Order: sequence, then C-alpha cells, then structure tokens
Amino acid sequence: MYGKKKIMVRLNKIYSKIPSFDCKHCHECEGPIVWFEPEEINIREYLNKNNLEYIVWSTEDFEKNNMKCPYLKNDRCSIYPVRPIVCRLQGNIRDLPCKFNKNNLITDEKYHEIKNEFNNFLKELDAFNICYSTRKHNL
Repeated sequence: MYGKKKIMVRLNKIYSKIPSFDCKHCHECEGPIVWFEPEEINIREYLNKNNLEYIVWSTEDFEKNNMKCPYLKNDRCSIYPVRPIVCRLQGNIRDLPCKFNKNNLITDEKYHEIKNEFNNFLKELDAFNICYSTRKHNL
C-alpha cells in the first residue's frame, strides 16, 4: 500500500524524467486540466500546506476567464511544484506544443517510457480510471 509520502516520491521520480525549460508565461497552454488519483493526493496535500483553495470551475467560469486554468494566479501557476503530468509534458512533446520550445522535444521513445511508467504506477494503485479536473462536469 502506498502512503502519501511514497506516492510523492514515486511521482517525483517519474516527473524527474521530464525536462524543464524556460517558460515564457504566455499561458497559451493554460486551460481546463485533468489529473489522476496520485496527483490528486499530491495537489490536495500542497493546497492544504499552503492554505490554498481547491478549485473546480463550471463551463461558464472558464468562459468568463478566457478558458485559463483556475490555478493561474498573478501570471504564475499557483500549484507549479505539484502540477500534473499533463502540464509537465506541455512543451516537451509533439502533441502538446509550445511555440517557445520547438527544438527541445523529448523523443517519442522517452515519452513512451515516461507514459508507461506513469500508467504502471496508476495500475499499481488501482487508480487508472480515476481522474480529476479543474472543470465541473454536469451529468
């Protein structure tokens, strides 16, 4: 069984394989995001420690805020240290491009290695189909 600390250690090991680059804060990549169960644990822990609000917006909220992520505060990501894998991959893979990082994409092989390791972790936690989002879905 994985505790919070072990989850964070495992996530950080996976995240460490994704290169950082100099974000220009254009926010073209910002919008509704999705994350998985271990990331939810990590994000909630961070929000609690930093006395930050857990945010879920309606479609109307996103439209009113130009479809930007609700965690974007003062031109910066307020959950940056615990941002989910989709945000970390932004600008690093061909399917999630960044106009400022076109020449430093990770290889497809490296991407599949990271993706497989992340997916295997989700399977170990029996959390493969448990997703969270900054967008409220009406059923």
